[in-house]
Amino acid sequence: MNTQIYVYILQTVDGRYYTGCCDELAIVLAKYDKYNKLLSDNDISLPAKLVHQQKFKTEEEAREIANEIRQWSKKEKQFLINNDWPEISKLAKKFI
Repeated sequence: MNTQIYVYILQTVDGRYYTGCCDELAIVLAKYDKYNKLLSDNDISLPAKLVHQQKFKTEEEAREIANEIRQWSKKEKQFLINNDWPEISKLAKKFI
């Protein structure tokens, strides 16, 4: 069975990012959509929108990448979301 595992980044209305991984991205997005409707009048960080997704072949690899992204600064996550690979490479070289 060829299961695809997704790493995703959601952006909340207040600009924060939530990084996660799952095998059924549509289900995750449907849950957030439901919460968006329920919490639209509250001061909670939702609603959130999908701003990045990436497929992986194994759950282990996806979890490793998701955990790494969670450690990144907001600026680094924005580079990833914008596919700004030259800037991501510059940041990576600082740690090598």
